[in-house]
Amino acid sequence: MFRNHADAETMKNTIRYIFGLAVLLAGALFSSCSKEVQEPPAEIVYNGFGEITRTDYDGYFEIMRDDRVLLRVLEYNGSKEIKTGERVYFKYNILPGDGDYISPYSTPQQTAYDIRVIMFNNIHSVPIVRKSFLLEDDPHRSDSLGHDLIRVVTAAFSGNYINIGFEYFRYENGQEHMINLVWDDTRPATDSVYLELRHNALGEVEGNGQYVVSDTGLASFRIADLVPEGASSIDIRLKSNMDRKDGVGEYIETEKYYTGTYEPNATTKSYIVGGELYPTENTSTFVKH
Repeated sequence: MFRNHADAETMKNTIRYIFGLAVLLAGALFSSCSKEVQEPPAEIVYNGFGEITRTDYDGYFEIMRDDRVLLRVLEYNGSKEIKTGERVYFKYNILPGDGDYISPYSTPQQTAYDIRVIMFNNIHSVPIVRKSFLLEDDPHRSDSLGHDLIRVVTAAFSGNYINIGFEYFRYENGQEHMINLVWDDTRPATDSVYLELRHNALGEVEGNGQYVVSDTGLASFRIADLVPEGASSIDIRLKSNMDRKDGVGEYIETEKYYTGTYEPNATTKSYIVGGELYPTENTSTFVKH
């Protein structure tokens, strides 16, 4: 709305208004004309969970991200050995190009990108263990999964999985440890889904004459199979046995629960605790598969 000024001032405001409107219209027209060629900036670093679905002799490979977006890896200078079927966590840039290529894993309706992989991180991935199985027959079966200290640093749902970043203790040059996730399927079906992260240090604990060091790792467990038929989501209670005082202080042994809701059809990562881990490439080497 224009204010009541002298005619000259009114004319100046009118000219400014017309000029501004022309700029906006020109910007909208340019945006419309250039929309088809706009691409994600290559300098943005993304992160994702997925599975290596294809490798070729020339080093070319593809990753199917958890949200079913297909990624064609055109640039990777790291040291990780690429294996088909392996689940991975990775950081990457999206490269210029429309991803219009033929792949046995792609469909015309599927989003695809050409990418540069900056960093790979190994993911420990094993089936979830049912508590009812641990209670059957052998009373020592549960003990084989261990009760050693482990802390949940971060946890996120993506695709069919719950992805857990954890902290544990080991000998500096020790052996591989065992990490598992136990589902308490002895609870009523109407209850929340109770999961417990378990750690067997295989004797690498304080008091055995060696120092222990803190380390971190990543693990993925397929959680989609726990959703009852016809249900659209499940409530999760994730338990571990170690935390840090006030979140940053000394380590304490305690029952710690984290809660969240898992939706099988979600297309984005949903964190229930923490954020991203920033491990160096090829970590988790001290976790037994």
